Amino acid sequence: MNDKIKKAETKNIPTELSSRCSFEIDPTLKEITTSLQNKYEEICKENSGTASGEMKCFETLHPSSYEVSIFAKAANSLPELKSDYKESLNKIATAFSKAVSNAKVYEEVNHQLQELLIENFFHTARALAIAVEARDPYTGGHSDRVFQIATELGKRCNISSTEQLHLEGGALLHDVGKIGIRDGVLQKPGPLTDSEYKEMQLHTIIGGQIVKKLNCLHGCIDAVLLHHERMDGYGYPYGIKGKEIPLIARITSVADAYDAMTTNRIYRKALTHEHALDEIIRNSGTQFDPEVVKVFIQWWEEMFRSNSEKAKKLYKNAPSHLVFPT
Repeated sequence: MNDKIKKAETKNIPTELSSRCSFEIDPTLKEITTSLQNKYEEICKENSGTASGEMKCFETLHPSSYEVSIFAKAANSLPELKSDYKESLNKIATAFSKAVSNAKVYEEVNHQLQELLIENFFHTARALAIAVEARDPYTGGHSDRVFQIATELGKRCNISSTEQLHLEGGALLHDVGKIGIRDGVLQKPGPLTDSEYKEMQLHTIIGGQIVKKLNCLHGCIDAVLLHHERMDGYGYPYGIKGKEIPLIARITSVADAYDAMTTNRIYRKALTHEHALDEIIRNSGTQFDPEVVKVFIQWWEEMFRSNSEKAKKLYKNAPSHLVFPT
């Protein structure tokens, strides 16, 4: 990240920690996310008539157990992932070290602890993502679909397991800053005024502030803060360009734009998937990274040409007011 971004982070994002996670005194993150999911479904039902049992837009959120295991192997090189849970983990580790004398068993237990870190990483991100969509149910499932698309693009870009973890968390959290945007702007049914558009742009900065406060999510900040930057330098919030934009942000940008174009919004109708693909290609090199666009085209061909059922499954949990255009 260049000096311009670092200065902006120093100015706009508090460095003090507000997280006080503890498995001993606080509800588990899983319980929190379940409660938020239930509340989210209630809001969606009230706003669109969608039955609670049908609203499961986050049901596919977690990575597979295999992927969690892969991420766990990288956890030792991510001290910030452990910091928010340090006290609890130390107590668990001490207890196990006293009880376990066999080195092989100890390594297995240690790996399980690393997997626990990864699980809590995704529970934390999931809780925040659900909170955002509860503010604006009309975009139901957007964060989850961006997460799923970005996950597939990251795998095809052959990034490291650490980068993949930060990409997936960042894609899930990319709109978390919208929590701080006024309802009159966030839910406005028509075009935004210039001042309202500038306010909406602040969601990247606000999102950066939120992510910065949780050490376990620090690696996600690039995707959250910079997913609206453009290759030609005309994006926001900093106007950086080209490879100055971190790869996970460039990937999130494509995933975010595609899903936004292919679902109905309060202010416009959805584009067909073919039309949205054309828009991604047309803006390759100006808005989007051409290399990421190439990977996206490969993914799109697999989803919409080779096996359309996979594409329909991606959108199957969208609320009834969203469509699957063909």
